[in-house]
Amino acid sequence: MHKWEKYLKSLGLTETEARVYLAILKNGPESVQEIAKKLKLSRVTIYAVIESLTQKQLMTSVMKGKKQLYAAEP
Repeated sequence: MHKWEKYLKSLGLTETEARVYLAILKNGPESVQEIAKKLKLSRVTIYAVIESLTQKQLMTSVMKGKKQLYAAEP
């Protein structure tokens, strides 16, 4: 996955944005808590990254029951 992180960084994403994007792309839609746990980052950081990726149209949110999940856009 390191190669893809490097590629995404060359396109203007930060290292954290690239890691979050690739993790969600690999695992499918997940909650902020699940993402934070898997990447060992704080939920505050994940929320900030999701906001940034959403503005770049690389991520969307979906509701599954009462849970809000975040999915990577191709």
